[in-house]
Amino acid sequence: MSEARPLLLFGGSFDPVHGGHLRMASYFSRRMGYDVLLLPAGSPRWKRTEAEGRTRLLLLGLALSSLGEEGIEIDPRELSREGESRTIDTVLEIKREWPGRELALLLGADQALRFPDWREAGRLSSLARILYVPREGVEVPEETKARFHMEEVPYKGAGMTSSTMVREIRSLDLPDPELVAIEAHRLYKWGKVAERMGEGRYEHSLSVAHLARAIASYNRLGERMELLAYRAGLLHDLGKDLGEEEGRRLLEGEEVPAGMPPYSLHQWTGAVLAREELGEEEEDVLEAIRTHCTGDSGMSPLGKILYAADKIDPGRGWDSRPYVKAMMKDYEEGFRAVLRANREYLKEHGGEKNPMSERAYRAYLGQEGE
Repeated sequence: MSEARPLLLFGGSFDPVHGGHLRMASYFSRRMGYDVLLLPAGSPRWKRTEAEGRTRLLLLGLALSSLGEEGIEIDPRELSREGESRTIDTVLEIKREWPGRELALLLGADQALRFPDWREAGRLSSLARILYVPREGVEVPEETKARFHMEEVPYKGAGMTSSTMVREIRSLDLPDPELVAIEAHRLYKWGKVAERMGEGRYEHSLSVAHLARAIASYNRLGERMELLAYRAGLLHDLGKDLGEEEGRRLLEGEEVPAGMPPYSLHQWTGAVLAREELGEEEEDVLEAIRTHCTGDSGMSPLGKILYAADKIDPGRGWDSRPYVKAMMKDYEEGFRAVLRANREYLKEHGGEKNPMSERAYRAYLGQEGE
């Protein structure tokens, strides 16, 4: 950091830090000429954090390392402070450590709205410039802006991501190393998924999630499809560890096709658990889970991607590389290749027939090979 540049204090719970935070820090460092201190809060006044302070600090470090920018650093002082985190204490400490250095405090629109209720808000505004980034739907009163000399920074590059959306897997706008750490530590909704599975099943689900997301990406299906593909892959085996009796009880009232063999029921129980326990509301995700094992006629692009990703997961221990390559090139053609290979495998090994698979064969393979 350069002593010649003003210092921007960017605090927050960072539970977890996401791409919007990082883009904002980068903007103020590169474009606005600030050195940026990221200050994860110890005990935020306005909210309770889900992850411990040291875990949030770990994620923040991974995210910042992936950004690879000078002029942005992490300051963990508030995590070691006992009791409630108070911004005034932090600002006074930094003033003593960097005497004569210009300070600015960065707020989000919600924080700016509540700023009059902050401890010693008037004194804070005399010690540091108060900058805030506006957000649609949040109006900061002119009186508040005038009273505390607030300056609006018209930055619009943060996007719509929030920490809540990341925790609920409604956004994957975060660096890959941070995502992998969240998965490994089973944080947020990932922890709820892991509770339903053994270690091997959870690792398989993560692998399928990443493969499905990559297939959607290589086929240029858009960020939303990448998100849904990841989520479907993560949730697809939620019902796999249920016993048959428990599974059939769970399916009472569900419209399960007649003649389905026991091995295929987990795709239906998985959809129920995803909806009832994990709050999955996207019908395309639920339908993809319902068909991931057997396939069916009328499958959506997401259903085809999940079906194939589950079958060709590299962790299954066979050389699935040709099928992975085919899916990356054209998921429609790749899906038919995987479906064809699965049909031949079941023929050779005496697999049970089921009505959903038969419909899929007729719909996508016709009479070939019969």
